[in-house]
Amino acid sequence: MNVIKRVLIYIPGHAQWGGAHLYIDQLCIYLNANGVSAQIVSADTSGFGCNSRKITIVASRVKRFFHSFYLAYTFKREGADSIVLNDLSSLWLAPIFRLFGLKVISLLHLYLRKKRENPQGHNLLEYHLLKLSSLFCNIIFSVNMENVKIFHYKKVEFIGNYVPEWFLNAPKNSNAKEYDFLLVARLSKQKNIPLFLKLMRELNKERVMYRALIVGEGEEREELEKLVNRYGLEESIVFRGWIEREELPSLYDSAKCFVISSLHEGFATTLLEAHARGLPAIVTSTSGFCVDFVQGYGGRSGLVFEEKDIYDSDFLYRVEKLLSESRNYSALCIDKARIFSQEKVLGPILESIEAL
Repeated sequence: MNVIKRVLIYIPGHAQWGGAHLYIDQLCIYLNANGVSAQIVSADTSGFGCNSRKITIVASRVKRFFHSFYLAYTFKREGADSIVLNDLSSLWLAPIFRLFGLKVISLLHLYLRKKRENPQGHNLLEYHLLKLSSLFCNIIFSVNMENVKIFHYKKVEFIGNYVPEWFLNAPKNSNAKEYDFLLVARLSKQKNIPLFLKLMRELNKERVMYRALIVGEGEEREELEKLVNRYGLEESIVFRGWIEREELPSLYDSAKCFVISSLHEGFATTLLEAHARGLPAIVTSTSGFCVDFVQGYGGRSGLVFEEKDIYDSDFLYRVEKLLSESRNYSALCIDKARIFSQEKVLGPILESIEAL
């Protein structure tokens, strides 16, 4: 008789919906479809299609530390076998859940960085606490490659992100490309969208009006709109709020090039989605595995840049060339996206959980 394993996926705090939440939701659905009883545990369960359980939101780290003792005790008493700690924000709680006899799997989306290396990074105390906490994990999976090097004394398995098959196979929008650039992101400081607006300003100085669509919502919306006015980009930039996921393939089809301007990324879901629709990309040098993906895997499928590059005429020329040759990258981009299928990425997680 096979014993069904029970796994909880813990998301602390009250994070905004994004690629990491989509990843977790699909992981939960995948585990349940393959004989593992999985449930998402979070203070905010809205948006999840998987079985989920709402818990009290605990904003303070000190209170969250003590609250995790209660959660660990409760989960174990209810018969949970394992817990998946989602990203760096919960990794530091690994010793507590391990103390109560739960198998601990850490799933890291972002890569660990010191604040002096990246403004979105951790201070020295947090940095070393996270590295120490990793020793209490039974398994660590990372969406990006950076953590394999950073947690060198604890084995970390790189699994990457994935794009679902339906995204690749959705009917192609054959209409003319309406936008030169597309940026899909939460409008937050981490996404560093002002950098992209500066790039648009520099490109448009050549009297060629490039157009861009920015899709998303967030706390930076008002400031971004002010920058658009300040840079004289009112006719070049279009803002649009979040749309249904089923509409995204057609949205990607309306652009020539995808943009990631982030200060910090793991392996962005949106980059894979853009490639799945045949779009090359320009990504910042601080965007984690996005850099490796664009530069490798059978060929270059875009450009990598940092702020100083946007004032370089040679770089601007290469961006313009990428736009003019965008359709030539389509087959390469799609082939690269297919490397990271749902089965190839989520399958190893399922196998490891079953083996624990």
